[in-house]
Amino acid sequence: MDGETLIHSDLNPANLIVTPLGLRIVDWAWATKAAAWVELALLVPWLIGSGHSAEQAEDWITHLPAWTATDRQVLDDFASKNATKWAAKSRQNTERWVRELAMWTGEWADHRTFGHQSAREP
Repeated sequence: MDGETLIHSDLNPANLIVTPLGLRIVDWAWATKAAAWVELALLVPWLIGSGHSAEQAEDWITHLPAWTATDRQVLDDFASKNATKWAAKSRQNTERWVRELAMWTGEWADHRTFGHQSAREP
């Protein structure tokens, strides 16, 4: 996850504003430096939560070089560990968004483990 790319690390619908001048990303409280693929990996569950299947979310992400340049095992490990983290958080926190994020990260981890990834995907 080490890298020199500035990432937001909390991209979600509440942090995106559409204006007449284009999309604005707000709430940079959790900005950090990391590998570029980390931002994309953190975005996948939100795409799932927006109604896309895990396969559809990853199909969209595979068009970005930072994703395709990343080793498949790194992405598999991240998805699995992220799902484990959010599952634990959802057992301790009853807020709806926490339970939903746990569900979405779990769907993505299951897809990475059991799904049929496309040929373009790392």
